[in-house]
Amino acid sequence: MTDAHDVLARHVAGRLVADSLSEAVADGILQPCDDGTWIRPSADGIPSEWVREYRDASRNCRFYMGVMFHYVYRQEQVPAGCAACFKVKVVPGSLRQLVALRDISHALPYTYKCGLDAATPYTSGLYGGYFYLHGLDAARAAHRLVREAVDRHPKLGSAVSVFIKRGCTEYEVHCGPSDRFTFQPEQAGLEAALLSLIHMEPPLSASRIRVQQTLAHWIKEAYRLGDDTYRDFTGGRRLYPATVCYAATAAPEEETV
Repeated sequence: MTDAHDVLARHVAGRLVADSLSEAVADGILQPCDDGTWIRPSADGIPSEWVREYRDASRNCRFYMGVMFHYVYRQEQVPAGCAACFKVKVVPGSLRQLVALRDISHALPYTYKCGLDAATPYTSGLYGGYFYLHGLDAARAAHRLVREAVDRHPKLGSAVSVFIKRGCTEYEVHCGPSDRFTFQPEQAGLEAALLSLIHMEPPLSASRIRVQQTLAHWIKEAYRLGDDTYRDFTGGRRLYPATVCYAATAAPEEETV
């Protein structure tokens, strides 16, 4: 069996894999260990743009996107580990709808995230919800359940878009349409070898406190984006005082200061 460390001497996307991992270390994405392996720290910061729940332990986006795609493949190749990844995406139109979607998501059996698409460079829109599935057939089955749940909810309904997409939008931006993705035979072995060398810190769970912290962040962002439905979650109060506006034309009796 080939030693997993042998992959470090391979050339991938025009440079040594070892050099790619060194760049990831310099950027703070990986932390080196004394035994020649690395740790990928949890990417869940506070405040977070997203509320997530992981129901599928085999899913490892922080490795495939965060390490393989950005550093090893240099955005030139979709990881083989993402070949079967499909998502059901829901597009809430307001913070009110985003919070309603989070309630629906928590009740469904899928790994999901809900949050701020406005903070994502390659994604269009303000808010989004994503359900993660293995394969198109599984995504189609999930789409039916998600669509029904969205249609039934009084704050959502049939006008809210629900559709199936493949992988991450960033893959399509750099590698072309997802129905034309190609994968090389050696990718699976390379990715498995590197995954054995990179220890992933488990993501922080969606505790009640973390969800509340994220909602507080959402409220501030909704205000910034001009979405007044944030007041559903502030008791109707404005987050900040309204700007004083002045008439464009002075009244005859108005004194100029």
